[in-house]
Amino acid sequence: MTDVVPTRRDSDGIDRRTIIKGAAWAVPVMAVAVAAPLAAASVNTSGLAVTGTQTGLLTLNLLDGGGTVTATALTTVPTEFTITNGAGAINQTATVTVTVGRPAGVNISVGRARGFGVASLNGTPSTPGQRTAVYQSAPIVGTFGFPLTTFTTTLPVNVPSNGTQVVPLVLGLAGTSTGVAISALTTFPVTIVVDFGNGLTRTATSSVVVPVGAGLL
Repeated sequence: MTDVVPTRRDSDGIDRRTIIKGAAWAVPVMAVAVAAPLAAASVNTSGLAVTGTQTGLLTLNLLDGGGTVTATALTTVPTEFTITNGAGAINQTATVTVTVGRPAGVNISVGRARGFGVASLNGTPSTPGQRTAVYQSAPIVGTFGFPLTTFTTTLPVNVPSNGTQVVPLVLGLAGTSTGVAISALTTFPVTIVVDFGNGLTRTATSSVVVPVGAGLL
């Protein structure tokens, strides 16, 4: 009797077609593993700076109550910030927080003055839910002084390799005024934080400068 030699041994368990299928599925997994570190490295090379300011007889929106107020003396406000990038594109959503502090060296113990907050960012008007304006408070006099304001939103960040993204910023007047006379130059510190997540943040600083007699506060 003639022996028949099988073309594939049953004990092998895997034929050539199975091996090819496994190789085809392995390629996309390797691609994903390489892409993630590149995106993280790009965020690590990013930067942030305030790149635009405006000085003039500005007309500013009242964020709490509506209407506008026009300055009667030259006032300076930041108008844009820029996200810079190194090698590798950034394409993600970040959280942006803008804080405007109280002016140093100007003390108001009774009554309230206005401060500054974000009227719009990247062309989108702010909403009351995105803004806070917190005054100082005391048991007898109640709330007083200038408000500390915060604004928080999300921002699509799309920056090409070695590119930039300019983000317009418009400030308005926050809080309420009880008619307190401000007879000193006031400088409000502005801090902008862009949070990319996973502990990666970038910070830029600027200021709002209001001279005596501007009639805004």
